Amino acid sequence: MHQRVEREKCILNTMITNYCKQVHNTSVLCDDCNELMDYAEKRLLACPFLEDKPVCSKCNIHCYNTKQKDRIKEVMRTVGPKMLYTNTRDTLWYYFYKFIHKSQKVKKQNEDSKL
Repeated sequence: MHQRVEREKCILNTMITNYCKQVHNTSVLCDDCNELMDYAEKRLLACPFLEDKPVCSKCNIHCYNTKQKDRIKEVMRTVGPKMLYTNTRDTLWYYFYKFIHKSQKVKKQNEDSKL
């Protein structure tokens, strides 16, 4: 499996686990959070971009259905800000990939405009 996909899978697992502990007060994933984790992993593994994928918030392909997208957004809103303190390395990787994707997009637009 691709290193980038594995890293994102690990980040998702951490975020959903922390969310479940914080919001649902459980030591293990509840059924709802376990279902969300399974869904998110399947979507991640089905991503056509794999190693070159942008962060999901910057992707042109929206592969989550509306219900699951709302659930993962809630997880990210609740746990995301705390990730900088609890999982600094993973958070920095996320912002690194977000920045790289943005700069690649700008670079490509500049190249296209020169043609």
